[in-house]
Parts: sequence; structure tokens; C-alpha cells
Amino acid sequence: MRFLLGMAMVLAMAGSAAAQPKIDPATAAMAAVPPLPAGATVRPVALTRVKFQVRDDQNVGTFWYGVICIQPEPVTFKEVAKDLENLEDVFGEELKVAGFTPHKDPGGLFTDAEAPSSDLQVGALVKGVDASYCGSLINTSGKIKMDIEWQVYSTLRREVVATIQTGETAQRRVGGRGQKRSLPQDAFAANVRKLLSDESFRAVVLAADAPDVRASSQGVNAPISLKGMHREVTAIADAPGSVVAIFAGSGFGSAVLISSDGYLLTNQHVVGAAQTVRVRWSDGFETTGKVIRTDKRRDVALVQTEPRGRAPLALRRDRPAAGATVFAIGTPLDPKLQSTVTRGIVSANRVIEGFSYIQSDVPVTHGNSGGPLLDEKGAVVGLTNWGFRPGGESNNLNFFIPIGDAMDFLSLKPAS
Repeated sequence: MRFLLGMAMVLAMAGSAAAQPKIDPATAAMAAVPPLPAGATVRPVALTRVKFQVRDDQNVGTFWYGVICIQPEPVTFKEVAKDLENLEDVFGEELKVAGFTPHKDPGGLFTDAEAPSSDLQVGALVKGVDASYCGSLINTSGKIKMDIEWQVYSTLRREVVATIQTGETAQRRVGGRGQKRSLPQDAFAANVRKLLSDESFRAVVLAADAPDVRASSQGVNAPISLKGMHREVTAIADAPGSVVAIFAGSGFGSAVLISSDGYLLTNQHVVGAAQTVRVRWSDGFETTGKVIRTDKRRDVALVQTEPRGRAPLALRRDRPAAGATVFAIGTPLDPKLQSTVTRGIVSANRVIEGFSYIQSDVPVTHGNSGGPLLDEKGAVVGLTNWGFRPGGESNNLNFFIPIGDAMDFLSLKPAS
């Protein structure tokens, strides 16, 4: 009788277990990434950030204990997340296996300095996790599904060029010998493989014109001839008369007059998506400016307005040497401070993310963007672009777009 009762209890427990998730303890087959086209030029890709839309205390699944998995315990995301380390290496390993070019060799010890420059940065937003484990401390199998939103950002175009959704699962025995990755890492890797198989991702990474984007400084627009370009020396004290404040939406910046027919150079991020802007001259007179063309990659823009007889500043395409004295003119922090002139020296000429910059300690800040950097003869050598201020502190590490680059990317040339 006791034997029959015991058998009935076992059968009842087995029936209960049958309702629980059944997990194949064998390692799931990895989805293959389609091969890359023969001879394709592949742009380097870097995983630069991973964020989680799941709280640490959020229940994301169940651990079913026992030989036949009948004792459920909730699993929080914090328990899963402790095994989600070194995702940059996991990402790089999957890229390398599939024939793509990771930003640096995954797991390498001395590769940072030699890493190829990567204009494609990938961010992963983990939006959901569904975990299920079955077994005991000795023998456990698991299955994890992750839902990830991938964003591919181009530093050249300064925008997100692809957004891709994946939702992939990894399942296998947990804690076996020779396992290089944790189960959560395997689930992340499965999503990476899905990303690498996505046509929109491959189109960006294998873009036919990608290798030439940095090397070429020529614009794709029809050339614009600038009339009455100034070639005479301008006293620094007189130069603010050819520098304006630009108002676009709720923001403002600076710009410089480069031709007698009213063309102004500034930054693309100053004008944004505006088609027209408000232009204020140093004497307070205001005109309307039309945004003629922009290049987001190089952060330059061309605006045309009525100059009302004002003289443009001369342009100097060759870059001043380190140690040369330079002056910046602009509208720092407040429109009331328009026409502020500051002085410094050229610190270096650099190439950063594939673009040339003049580095200087000349003081500039918000509102100076798009304003000119002048040599001692009043010729424009660059446009104020950005500064490096860790912790918000001013440390005089400021960077300027060489005027030759601004001209080339906007397809500007002197009138013949």
C-alpha cells in the first residue's frame, strides 16, 4: 500500500513538472551569420555602450529546483546581470568570427593604441529578459531570451544611421566544463549574431562609399563661387565688424563674413535644421539669413544674408604652426557679450576621428561656436568647433575646423 501511495505521489509530482518549461540540456545550435561578399571593405565597428531598461529587483524568470523541477523560485535581473560582464569582448568576438572588423582585438592586452579608427559606434539597449532555469546545484540547465534595441551611430554623419530590434534565445547546460561564456553572455551573443545578419546593419557597415568619406574633403554639391573675397590685412580691433551672432530657434552661435555677396560660415550645429536664421551684426543691426547648405559630418554650414557694405575677412588655408598667436571672436555665453575677442596660441595641429583640427588654448565657450579663429594679420584660419572640458572645468583644450576644410566640404571657391 505504501509503495502504491509513493508511486502516486511521484506521478503527481511528475505531472506537475510536465506543466513547467522544458529545457533541452544540450547546447543550442548557434545561428550562422551569412558570409560577407568576397573582397568587401568592412568598416570597423565598436560597441561603446550597453544600457538596461530592466530594474535590478525586477523578476525576469523562474528557477525550478529539484530533479524534476517542481519548486519554483523567482529570478531577479540582478542575479542575471552578474553574469553579463565583458560584453565588449563578446561583441568583438562575434564580429571577428563572422568576418567583420571589431574596433580592437577582443581580449587583446596591447591593442588600444593600434585599434583601427572606428566611425561606427554601436549602442545596445536591453529592453527585456526572460530567464528559466531547471535543476539543482549539481545539474542545471537554463534558457534566456533577451530583447535588444541596437543603435548604430556614425561619428562622421553625427547621427544614428540604423536602429535594429533583435530578440534571441540561448539555452544549454549551465556550469559545464569548457564553457567560455555564461548563459546570459550567450544570449547577448545570439543577439549580436542576429544584428550581424540584419540587412540594414550590413548595408551601413559595407557602404560602398565608406572608405572615402574621411579621406575626401571635397563636397558633393555644385561649387559656389564667392565674390569679393578679401585679401588685405585686417586689424584685430576691426575684425569684430565682420563677425555676427546667429540665432536659430532658442539657441545662438557665431559666424564670419567671407565674401562681399553676404556668405557667412558657421557650424552646422549652430543652425540645426533651420532654413532661415536671424543675423545680428556687431553694431546691433539685424538681418535675415538663409541657410544655403550644410555638412553635418564636418559640422559646417553656409548662410547668406545682406552684408550692407561690410567687408569680409581674408581666408588663410595653410595652418598656423604650433606656438603662433591666434585670436577668437564670438558671442560667449550671452548675446550681450557679442564681439568678444580672446587671445591664445596654437597648441598643435591634430587629426581626430579622421578629421583635421587646430588645437589652441585661446579661451572659447558656448556661443563661440562657428566664430572665426584669426592669425595676427586678421585672416581666418579656422572656425570654433568644440572644447574638451572634463568635469565641466575649463582647461583651454579647444579645437577649431581649419578654414580650408570648411571651404572644401561646402564646395566653396573664389570667384574667377
